[in-house]
Amino acid sequence: MDPIMTLVIVAIIAAIILVEFNKQQKAKVSDNTHITFDVQQAYLLKAAEYKIEVIEDHQKHSTDTNSTVVQHLEEELTQLTKAFEKGDIQLKEFNLKLDTLLNNLDPAKISLAQAS
Repeated sequence: MDPIMTLVIVAIIAAIILVEFNKQQKAKVSDNTHITFDVQQAYLLKAAEYKIEVIEDHQKHSTDTNSTVVQHLEEELTQLTKAFEKGDIQLKEFNLKLDTLLNNLDPAKISLAQAS
C-alpha cells in the first residue's frame, strides 16, 4: 500500500477516535452539573447538617417521659429528609422547617444560632 493512502486511513481513524473522546468528555461534564453549588447553598447545606445533628443528639439524650413527642420529632425529621432527598422541597425551605423543629425543642437545653 502506498504511504499516502496509509496516512489518509490513519488520519481518518484518529479523527473518529478524537470525535468519540470529545463526546464522552462532554457527557461527563453535563452529568456533573447538578453537583455545582454556589457559596450560599454550601453554607445552607452545612447549616442543615448541623441542625440535623443537634436534633438527633437531642433525641438520643432526651430525658423526657413523653416519648410521643420524641417519636413525633423523629417522624417529622425523617419525612423532611426524604422530601429533601427526593427534591420535593428546596434547601432553603428545608432549613426553615429544620428551624421550626429546633424551636419546638426545649430551648434551655439547646443553644443554636439559626442560619437561614
